Amino acid sequence: MRLLRLIADSNGSLALPELARRLGVGEAMLERMIEDLVRMGYLAPAGAGCEQGACQHCPQRGGCSLPSAARLWTLTPRGRKAAQTPVV
Repeated sequence: MRLLRLIADSNGSLALPELARRLGVGEAMLERMIEDLVRMGYLAPAGAGCEQGACQHCPQRGGCSLPSAARLWTLTPRGRKAAQTPVV
């Protein structure tokens, strides 16, 4: 699945508009895709998100270019497996 691979390759640090652009879909569609992947167990919110103060505990701190109100996702074990599956 292309979305899972993009998230895996970016360590979850691509903003929603950039993910939507790379996938060629609108942000509203991407939100629904992400919600579905969370419900199916492929994605999970990364920690507390990027709320005020959360960055100090984030593994991306210092290298993250996301706005402070951005949300991050992480692949679950199921999502990592799916992201590594070759496209047929």
